[in-house]
Amino acid sequence: MKSHEVKILSTAIVFLFTAGFLSGCGEKEKTDWIEKRAQLNAEKAKEKGKTIIAPEPLAEEPTSMESVLDGIDATGKAISETADNMMDAIEDSITIAQDKATDMHESAVETIDATIVESVAEILDDSDEVVTATPDLIRRVQQALTKAGYKPGPADGVSGAKTVAALKSFQQENNLATGALTKETLRALRVDY
Repeated sequence: MKSHEVKILSTAIVFLFTAGFLSGCGEKEKTDWIEKRAQLNAEKAKEKGKTIIAPEPLAEEPTSMESVLDGIDATGKAISETADNMMDAIEDSITIAQDKATDMHESAVETIDATIVESVAEILDDSDEVVTATPDLIRRVQQALTKAGYKPGPADGVSGAKTVAALKSFQQENNLATGALTKETLRALRVDY
């Protein structure tokens, strides 16, 4: 906030010097020149047949340095008030944006939670379902068991004694239901069914 006050002060000082300089520099000559120019423009307009509306006289300029200082003080106060209003508006906007971001985050978390919970619930609901074993599926299970370090025999698509023993060992070591080829077992082996 201090830098803001320094800016206002420096602006006021520049304004004071400018006002002081102009108030002491032949204002009468400037006024005479403006009046002469207005007369010339009016004469040219009359020659062309146009009507000119005379401008209203300008408000009187301050006659004393005290008036100039009062004007600068009022301007500084107005600038300060405007800056304060702008800061309040910015703070309000930030609060609104933070509230919206929080709402969006909570909504996203709820959506993600609902999606994950539903997906997990579906998986858990059908995990004990037994899958129909086709030769292609048995072959992929045999390959997955071999990859996992078990010995199901050759990957020939036939569910022989070695394949059944390897599958049972895998299920027991992974705390899965044993004795059947379930969706839970296939998921654990990462075999599509």
